[in-house]
Amino acid sequence: MNASTVVFGAFGVVFALLGLFMAAAAKDPGFYVSGLILFVSFVLFLFKLVQGHFDRQDTAKGD
Repeated sequence: MNASTVVFGAFGVVFALLGLFMAAAAKDPGFYVSGLILFVSFVLFLFKLVQGHFDRQDTAKGD
């Protein structure tokens, strides 16, 4: 795992939590939906980072 993956992962966690807090504190449907979209998009981004890590690991193993 390289440093850029860790940094992007940390930012992804922060923005996903920001989306959850935004949705939880929403007073109107627009902010609620925006918060959920932010949360879901960054969770998918984090899954993509994890997939990339294991793909690089498999490639380096020579599989």
